Amino acid sequence: MLFRRFFQPVTKRFVERRILATHPMHLFRIIQDVDAYAQFLPLCTDSKILCVYNGGRTFEATLTVGFLSQRILGGRGFTETYTSRVQVQPENMTIATTSIESRLFDSLKSRWKLGEVWEPPEKVSSIRQDGDQHDDIDDGTSSSNNSCGGDPSRLQLPHCDVEFEVEMTVSDPMIIQVLDAILKSVAEKQVEAFDQRCREISLPEDIQASIQYESEKRQQLHHGNNKKWQ
Repeated sequence: MLFRRFFQPVTKRFVERRILATHPMHLFRIIQDVDAYAQFLPLCTDSKILCVYNGGRTFEATLTVGFLSQRILGGRGFTETYTSRVQVQPENMTIATTSIESRLFDSLKSRWKLGEVWEPPEKVSSIRQDGDQHDDIDDGTSSSNNSCGGDPSRLQLPHCDVEFEVEMTVSDPMIIQVLDAILKSVAEKQVEAFDQRCREISLPEDIQASIQYESEKRQQLHHGNNKKWQ
């Protein structure tokens, strides 16, 4: 890239945190399904897994994405096709992606960190990078997918604590001008799109069974503790 010869690279980072009304493993599997990204991710027009190795814990994929801005290229935006290496760690519920080939940026990294939240949604708050408190909580009460085919009042469901971090290093002065806005928009739209995808795809049977087992175990523990204090 010509810009890399004359301009000092600039690195920016943005972190989006939310509580989503879906099981963490359900979201985890959808994030892994890179081949389907072009079907639901905004700005993504093509996605494909190129190779898988290390027992499925590492794979390389190519994505074609578009970025729109009134301040870039006269408002026309730009499109980029790049290749990334993806590292999957199911035991930690993390998925990390690092670009290994790109024309427009020096580096693009992202990282998903998921966790279970069993407390009532109204007791959980979300913190963004600016440190302000936000009510970025979707209780999912209108979605039948989260009830596992049963009565939501009888089955306690976990929520998903989502932390999505995106970091980009660029040398192009035109992109640097709007890099903060790009990262914020990308992070917010990505999380929203994956949340919607979780609602559209039914929970796999093994996850439903896991939720049922864990919910019953927690209810038994709760009842046992109540009897102890009676």
